[in-house]
Amino acid sequence: MNNGITEYFEDVELYEEYDGYFCSVPDIITIAILGSICGLRNVHQIHRWATNDRVSKYLKEEFGIGHVPCYYWILSLLKYIKPESLNRCFADWVYSFMPEKSRDMTISLDGKTICSTLKMDKIESPLHIISAQICELGLTLAQRCTDDKSNEIPAVQELLKELKIKGQLSLQMH
Repeated sequence: MNNGITEYFEDVELYEEYDGYFCSVPDIITIAILGSICGLRNVHQIHRWATNDRVSKYLKEEFGIGHVPCYYWILSLLKYIKPESLNRCFADWVYSFMPEKSRDMTISLDGKTICSTLKMDKIESPLHIISAQICELGLTLAQRCTDDKSNEIPAVQELLKELKIKGQLSLQMH
């Protein structure tokens, strides 16, 4: 019944204890991932999509998700999730797509500044993100935020430590 996504998020850590009465956190993460893959951009769109009769039937048959909670409950559950824990679980899921013989693949590390955050009053500086991608597969393995552009090197070092690539891939810096 489970197509493998949900199981990768069973160990996600939460800020508050939750017993899974309405819907489990791994189920909510699965719904969010599937909705994102379908091109949906926010929780409202994902909820509307997931509660469609055809989609909810698919979620039940293929992923064992019998109940899609209301929009506000989905938001509440997503707020319980510790981001670093989600990143680890998500990375494990992405690694599952890697072929066994991956030595000929390249990891590309790239830093980007999210310019739209310049307009946000509460943020003193724009958001800087370092990403590690497998070029040949188009998969992002991990991302790390930095305080400013000058902190990219320590962020890259942290990012490389958490990647499970030792002896697996070649490294190319851009």
